[in-house]
Amino acid sequence: MKNQRLILLSATLAIAIATSPLSALTNPASGNPTSANPTSENTKTVKAAKPAAPKAEGKATGRATDKLPKKPTAGEVSFASIDADIAKEEAIKQKKFDKINAAAHADMAASNYAAAEKKYLEAVDLAESLNGNEQKLLTRTHLADCYLKQKKYKEAEKQYKEAYDSNIQLYRGNYPVLLDDAKGLSEVYKATNRPKEAEKVLASAAEARKARYSVAGVDDGDLFATFYQSMREALAKKNTVAVSKMIQYPLAVRWNGNFKRRVTTHTYPTSQEFLADYKTIFTPKIATLFAENPEKELWCKDQGIMLGGGLAWLTNVQLVKVGGKPTYQIHALTINDDMPKK
Repeated sequence: MKNQRLILLSATLAIAIATSPLSALTNPASGNPTSANPTSENTKTVKAAKPAAPKAEGKATGRATDKLPKKPTAGEVSFASIDADIAKEEAIKQKKFDKINAAAHADMAASNYAAAEKKYLEAVDLAESLNGNEQKLLTRTHLADCYLKQKKYKEAEKQYKEAYDSNIQLYRGNYPVLLDDAKGLSEVYKATNRPKEAEKVLASAAEARKARYSVAGVDDGDLFATFYQSMREALAKKNTVAVSKMIQYPLAVRWNGNFKRRVTTHTYPTSQEFLADYKTIFTPKIATLFAENPEKELWCKDQGIMLGGGLAWLTNVQLVKVGGKPTYQIHALTINDDMPKK
């Protein structure tokens, strides 16, 4: 009898844990709506916000499947509501940051450096909890500028170096604020009688900016930035001929597929064939991706240069000469989506 009670107690606890919101947070499979089993209760919970339409009157069979889905109980997890809550909290923080940051700028402009320092310190803390990478670096740089104005060289050096090193280590110097940090450090080094270090940091920053895409085989980051901006403008104006001149033929395009991962590859030997298939390659979604991602937001690795969250990759960019002037052209492109139907 005692064993039976223990078994019954264990079964009750198992059911309670399975239906608890903690189970969705601690189980990676159930916490991922795309990997959940379509027939599982977890999937029903995720889809509860979109209940199936009721059957017409007079055709009900009395089976459980004919009934409207139950409303989510307090213990069920809604991923959409969690995302909405996170976005709301992020928006509140961003609004608060913008207000404090603007006030700090106003104090700086009025030479009220002590007041600006307090506000920038608060803005730095807020920026660290927000998603904008450049925003974090820029806010720390503004704080360092404030210290420099007050001749607080030790504090200024610390902030400039933290922003500089973070930019190099995490983003390969991709954000232009690196040059501002280098100039600030140079001023600190000059003021503290370190002229050689001042020269060195400026040279290192310039080299880091130029080599920011070298891991992807692009050795001149500044030249690539000019090329990329020209391509964005051509795409925005729907100047297909201009875009075709930014391609190195034969162009290889690979569509990795979406959910079913149907890989499709195609090679375009000439600009004529590229232009004939232009709308298949540069769909509105891909054109928008270029428009929404300025050069400073690009990311790279040895596989290529990534736009946005990885929907498109420039997987082979070549240095060429056009009209006797060096520039870059795209030789291969990867799109992590299905190839559009023609």
